[in-house]
Amino acid sequence: MATIKEIARIAEVSSSTVSRVLRQDMSFSIPHETRRKVIDVARTLNYRTKKNRKSMGTERDNDWRIGLVIWCSEQFEFSDPFYMTIRQGIEKECEKHGVSIRRIFRWIEDVSPALDFSGLNGVIVVGKVEADILLQSSHSEVPIVYIDHHGSNQYDSVQFDLAGAARCAMERLLELGHQRIGYMGGTSYIRQHDSIQYIEDERQTVYMSMMRERELFRDNSMFIGSWGADEGYRLMRQAIQQGDVPEAFFVASDPMAIGALRALDESGIKVPDQVAIVSIDDIDLSQYVTPPLTTVKVYTEEMGVTAVKLLVDRFLGRELPLKVTVPTELIIRNSCGST
Repeated sequence: MATIKEIARIAEVSSSTVSRVLRQDMSFSIPHETRRKVIDVARTLNYRTKKNRKSMGTERDNDWRIGLVIWCSEQFEFSDPFYMTIRQGIEKECEKHGVSIRRIFRWIEDVSPALDFSGLNGVIVVGKVEADILLQSSHSEVPIVYIDHHGSNQYDSVQFDLAGAARCAMERLLELGHQRIGYMGGTSYIRQHDSIQYIEDERQTVYMSMMRERELFRDNSMFIGSWGADEGYRLMRQAIQQGDVPEAFFVASDPMAIGALRALDESGIKVPDQVAIVSIDDIDLSQYVTPPLTTVKVYTEEMGVTAVKLLVDRFLGRELPLKVTVPTELIIRNSCGST
């Protein structure tokens, strides 16, 4: 098992130099070539921290401390597993690398939290938060990784192809021969300092584009509100009361689709015989509702895991910002028919 002393011997530096480099001691002045050499040797020897050694009784040689900036409240996160599983992925990978989460900054309503990054080695931002907010914080020079948003070219980011996932969902419905396809989704926005900037959601943009290309678009087939199962239920009730219900729906998220299923069931409208549904997420519950949801799977836990890996790589000396796109996958179940 590689040790600090072994890395120091091969890199031809002192053990204290190795320790401070691997801990990303920002006060430690050292030539870039020497820092790079230490990191390369550590990687070659597959150096691991105490938590990865399990049974080894040695002292941990790093003390990486990070903060999480999360664009929603705990209540919203609990109601939408998309963000909850991202955070679980972060926590899982932090445990693996011996990284401690020291602070969590959350938005309550529309008021931004007081961001203080002092004493932190890095920050992970979950959700659409404007980069300018972070630049105003103290010690904003620490490495930052965005999840589900590309904050700035100077930061790392982990995203999934939202537009591609939307096209996949729409293509499934079109392949099944549906022409009167409705859309159900929420409003999207970016968090700014003490305010929010509303933007058109990519799922809605893809829906409108694909329907217009085929001359099938109708304004009264779009139902836009906020997010969550309650809102999906409300919007589907609105569609039913309006009459002339579309024969299929592309729903922007699984929680909204689950609420929509309940509204359809209460009105005696059978899925998929009378209305087909395809959504995005593949949360755990989506396979257990009646009927089980056809959905585009987003690997949210892996997004959290990847963000931590990018941050650790920054700690070890990488300077070039990276943008990682996690793939998605269509999961076909009964809600769209022809499984």
